[in-house]
Amino acid sequence: IPLENNPHPLCTFMNDSVEYWVDGSGSLLHMKFPARLDLNGQYSRIGPYFNMPSTGVCQVAQAQFELRPLHKSNPLSSHYPQEALDCSARALDTLVALTNEVEDARN
Repeated sequence: IPLENNPHPLCTFMNDSVEYWVDGSGSLLHMKFPARLDLNGQYSRIGPYFNMPSTGVCQVAQAQFELRPLHKSNPLSSHYPQEALDCSARALDTLVALTNEVEDARN
């Protein structure tokens, strides 16, 4: 993941001003890792209030949910292979490190 020019807006692709991470070729960065969906989290937005396609207010249904890393303290963790627990933790560590580096550079 190149640190130069990351994150930055992808206005030509996304039509918004949000900053995105890109890979070495300039394509949108994709990370795949095991996690749990928290549909009732503080920042989750999946209810009918946020998805009103029949009213014309919202042209495209949208959802926002939280991801929770797999952790040994989860009651279902015995069903996960150790590699999945490790991968989930490394992904979260990577995201935190990227965010911290950007915030440190901007401050």
